[in-house]
Amino acid sequence: MKNENLTMAAAVNTFSESLKLFNNAIRDDDIKAGKSLISANPKILDPAAVYSENFLILACKLRRFRFIAEIGGIKPELACEKIQGGYTFLHLACIAGDDEMVRALVGLCFDQLYFERDHKFSMTPLQTAVVHGRVGAIVLLLSACPDSIDELTSKRQTVFHLAAENYRPDAFTVLLEGAKKLNKEHLLDEKDCHGNTVLHIAVPDKQLRIVKMCLPDLSSTTGHGFTIWVNAKNMKGETALDLYYKISDPDFETQHIGRILHEASRREEASLLSRGGYKKRSNTTSWRTLETKNVLLVVLAIFIGLAFTVTCSLPSLFPKEYLVALAVVVFELKDIVYGELPHIFYIMSFITVLLTTSTCILSVLMYSLPCGSLMLIGGFATFVLYLLLAYSVMPKFSVRAGSYRVPSYYLMFILALSFIFIGALIIQLGNFLMSRYYNHVKCVVSKMVSKIWSPSKKKLPLRSSSFKIQMVGTTILANSSTSNN
Repeated sequence: MKNENLTMAAAVNTFSESLKLFNNAIRDDDIKAGKSLISANPKILDPAAVYSENFLILACKLRRFRFIAEIGGIKPELACEKIQGGYTFLHLACIAGDDEMVRALVGLCFDQLYFERDHKFSMTPLQTAVVHGRVGAIVLLLSACPDSIDELTSKRQTVFHLAAENYRPDAFTVLLEGAKKLNKEHLLDEKDCHGNTVLHIAVPDKQLRIVKMCLPDLSSTTGHGFTIWVNAKNMKGETALDLYYKISDPDFETQHIGRILHEASRREEASLLSRGGYKKRSNTTSWRTLETKNVLLVVLAIFIGLAFTVTCSLPSLFPKEYLVALAVVVFELKDIVYGELPHIFYIMSFITVLLTTSTCILSVLMYSLPCGSLMLIGGFATFVLYLLLAYSVMPKFSVRAGSYRVPSYYLMFILALSFIFIGALIIQLGNFLMSRYYNHVKCVVSKMVSKIWSPSKKKLPLRSSSFKIQMVGTTILANSSTSNN
């Protein structure tokens, strides 16, 4: 037993010595010694066996590009580790505009890295590069992973929204060129969580260059000549032209924006009229089409009518439920879960869920129509009418909750609202998980497929330069003056 302990201790000491030697090899930029140590003991690259810090991150900090390529070729997932501020090193390189470091990390050909989000703003490296206007990094990232242009922020902003919001016309130009090559110009037409398109952001900020890029070819006589809906409305019901009219004392450039919007709006309306109204555009979501809105209005109206019909029919369908409710005046709280309450109570609860959600959605859709305010009042009146009807239909009994007794009518609404809240929470959680992990799964699958069907990717050439990242005047990473051969 003693000999076994000594052997184990010797092995641990040897492994610790290997970690120390590899750490020193990175610091001395001795790639030959580093390769020998990896060959002798590959486990020194395991995340759990790090000597002082992630060896790939250490190589990035010291700008040891040969070590970045060597370590990253074996363990590319090490590049996904979050460091200062919850950023990956690729995020920091995009912030600093260090194209050489971006090129080195892109050369690892690890797809998951492009979809990693920082902890502070929950942005991908491409989104971070756009916010800081790093054109070189944007070009490299788009070339390495074109699908990253599709990513949205937590506020449902596209990279075009971010470029406009942060006054980055040069980044906008590069992104637009990339979108055209990838046939993804429809991203210009996307709306954020407030319903704003790129024009809604660029116009109030008087960004003439971005407006011109969104609305080119106004001299053309065929079609409307641009890929973005000029008359699209945000959640406040405002178009980009409406926001232009709110600008006080416009200067010459701002007036030029107004002329562009006027002409574009006129062209769009003429084009739509010539085609017989709003036509569904390819590559855009069907939620924006008038046809879909009409279908929703009809379906929701059917749901509301069905809810009223079933509610009125319940007394004749379940006459015994009223006798049970009168015989057993007070139920226990556990009886709700066990289904001991009258069946009409559960049916009314689900009808309330259906009618409440349908009425709310229908009211929102009708509010954008002419006389929308009156429509909204009509929706409210419909809901009040249902409340009165439900009160007369619901059997009168109580449920004991501790020292309190909750009448059946109020309990029905508590249960219905709980269902709505839990359902909305599950949907939001599902959307979050899909947006968070869908790309990771897609990356793993695409990488497996590429290994089988695609030829190996050629790594991009590396160049040497100094690396210095600063944020708000504070140095995050200091460069090493040592250059690599």
